[in-house]
Amino acid sequence: MTAIKATAESVTVLDFSKSKCSKNQIKRAIRQCEFIHSKKCEGNKVTVYSHFIKVGMYSILVYLPYDSSANCNRLRQYGDFEVHIWDGLDTKLRSLNLERDSRFNNQYWVPKNTFGRLRITHLVDIIAYCHRLDRLKCFL
Repeated sequence: MTAIKATAESVTVLDFSKSKCSKNQIKRAIRQCEFIHSKKCEGNKVTVYSHFIKVGMYSILVYLPYDSSANCNRLRQYGDFEVHIWDGLDTKLRSLNLERDSRFNNQYWVPKNTFGRLRITHLVDIIAYCHRLDRLKCFL
């Protein structure tokens, strides 16, 4: 048996905090972005990546499936995934329980966020919804 030294690295792959964006712009940015699950380094070292999408005050973590092939680098090649959402930039705290949080519990994609059943269209709707919620906080 060989020992493998693994390191975890958080990467912000997309940032939609700066300006207003449409669903088509979000979809185009997701399709062009690289989502690499892990990368083999020299020797027996492996770097495992956590992919964050920043949308104003919300941080979205995209959980990629562990059983995917090593040569996947786009989100559509993985097929399905899960997301976790944080209210604020501190991701060391617990993520929001989407089924109980009153901001998210009535969204159609919340029941599909189990066992990796989300698709790119759901992620586009999640980002657009978080962007709308972020713009609403300015008026509260």
